[in-house]
Amino acid sequence: MVKMFLESLNNLFSKPETVKYPFEPSPEPEGFRGAIYYNEELCIFCDKCENVCPPGAIIFDVVDIESGKKEYNYNPYLCIYCGACVDVCPKAEEGCLVQSNERPIPLGRVLPKDKRFGYLINKVEEPREFEEEWNKLEIRAKENREKHKEYKKMLRQQKMAQKKKDSE
Repeated sequence: MVKMFLESLNNLFSKPETVKYPFEPSPEPEGFRGAIYYNEELCIFCDKCENVCPPGAIIFDVVDIESGKKEYNYNPYLCIYCGACVDVCPKAEEGCLVQSNERPIPLGRVLPKDKRFGYLINKVEEPREFEEEWNKLEIRAKENREKHKEYKKMLRQQKMAQKKKDSE
């Protein structure tokens, strides 16, 4: 009992062993994988990152059916930061997709406004609306992909009909 009392007194006047978390940010552990950043100028829109992403945190939305123009959208709150998208990206070495060592801003009162996160997060103002808008984007992206696929199929059929007509 006396030994415990002496140790308690000793602990009262010694430096604490714990981290000062609320006042100082805790250091990142070794091998920490942070937010995924995207550079549109380097992207070849191969969709490999979207296809390999386990939770579906990356979506390419076809915004122009005729030209096939796509927009990158990333949900940092759905992402599990596994790095699979960076590993599969053919342009990752050049900086198209990069996994930083920064923590994303927690979902709360504000959304992080950064073009490296894609288009949707910069369009939505209220954090409460972000999840609903993401769900709408998933549905719209799927529909637009189908429309684009049908458009390409129609063009192929027209081209084949024209070839057949020219050969007669």
